[in-house]
Amino acid sequence: MKKKLRLRPYVFPAVYMIMVLVLLGTVYYNGLISNSYEEKNSNTGLKYVTNIDLLDSIEVAKTEEVMVRPYNATDVKIGKSYYDYQANSENQENSIIYYEGTYIQNTGVDYTSENSFDVVSCLDGIVIRAEKTDLMGYVVEVKYNNDIIMSYQSLSEITVKIDDTVTKGQKLGTSGKSTIGSELGNHLHLEMYHDGTTVNPESYYNKNIKDI
Repeated sequence: MKKKLRLRPYVFPAVYMIMVLVLLGTVYYNGLISNSYEEKNSNTGLKYVTNIDLLDSIEVAKTEEVMVRPYNATDVKIGKSYYDYQANSENQENSIIYYEGTYIQNTGVDYTSENSFDVVSCLDGIVIRAEKTDLMGYVVEVKYNNDIIMSYQSLSEITVKIDDTVTKGQKLGTSGKSTIGSELGNHLHLEMYHDGTTVNPESYYNKNIKDI
């Protein structure tokens, strides 16, 4: 007579526990693959963010575009200021340009330096004008978002052409001289237009373009 195979009483619970652990492990593993999660490592202090958080960060970075100055050189100063009707008489006097017997209210800011310096784009945009003129030397105009146009004038040379897409901080040309404002020597004449009206660029540096 064959003896019946008898399993020890602890075999079934052990098998059951193994199956449960395998099931839980599978669920956890699949969860890691299908769902992003956020956790903080207490040892390294590193923070792991979800894919959604990453996308949100990218969108925020796109909207928070800050306007920078049109140069990187450290020895640049203001030679002529933007003419502000509400400014005091001293500032207004420093905002007048004299040319061929005529006093002209400055519609931009003139940045001067004894040394030539790179002129860079204040924001991301598209070049809508790039040419040499008799009075203002080389001129580059860039259209930006929010109805902003920057006109970079008195350049000795340019490195872009019409329809070029430029990024913030990209070189557009080199400072130079112009017939109007010749007493300034080497300089950049910068005009900023917002909705077709000239404004003072000095009031907008380091500001978010969406706030302009």
